[in-house]
Amino acid sequence: MKGKLYSVGVGPGDPELMTAKAIRLIKECDVLAIPQGDSDVLVAKNIVSGLIDISQKEQLIVYMPMVKDHDIISKAHRKGADDIEKYLDEGKDVVFITLGCPTVYATCIYVHKLVGKDGYATELVPGVTSFCAVAAKLNTSLCEKAEPLTILPGSYKESDRFLDMPGNKILMKSASEIGRVRDEVLQRGLYAQMIENCGLPGEKIYKDLRDVDDKSSYFSVILVKEKEFED
Repeated sequence: MKGKLYSVGVGPGDPELMTAKAIRLIKECDVLAIPQGDSDVLVAKNIVSGLIDISQKEQLIVYMPMVKDHDIISKAHRKGADDIEKYLDEGKDVVFITLGCPTVYATCIYVHKLVGKDGYATELVPGVTSFCAVAAKLNTSLCEKAEPLTILPGSYKESDRFLDMPGNKILMKSASEIGRVRDEVLQRGLYAQMIENCGLPGEKIYKDLRDVDDKSSYFSVILVKEKEFED
């Protein structure tokens, strides 16, 4: 019998925000697949290690390049799927951990889909999202009553037009576009705050976006609200 792939969200940074299901699956799985970007920092692994001893767990590093070249990305996703499928063919269950939730702008979803299309059993396990953690850290709600909420990747070139729509907005994964996103929010005089590395080492809270520089972390989330933030 072939194994099953679980793509599991481990939350935004604080190990205590991992769900009971995530903890159980990580402890029970045969293989732990760990995403690695273009640095040696294994963020998702560090979160898990803060609560679970995985030193004896069989581990697979899945390279997920942070580039825009479609061919490079596609090849990396295919290799990741192939590497996972080798374990599945051996009857081993694999847990592929990812920051936040695998259903929200998660790179693991592309590998997950490939494995599913290849005929293997797969399951998505939700996790606490970064923007929910940011709102909680700011001691505010994301939306109340009939307020709509729009979630956008800040790197999206046309994200500015959504800033003029009604409701609250989340701008995440701005990366190198953080300066532009910051300026577009400031130019409109909108109520906004940002947290960089929420729940991770180096966490910073920005109550005033004018304090945000162009080199802020990729893990930065801006919350834009229609009403002024309450202290």
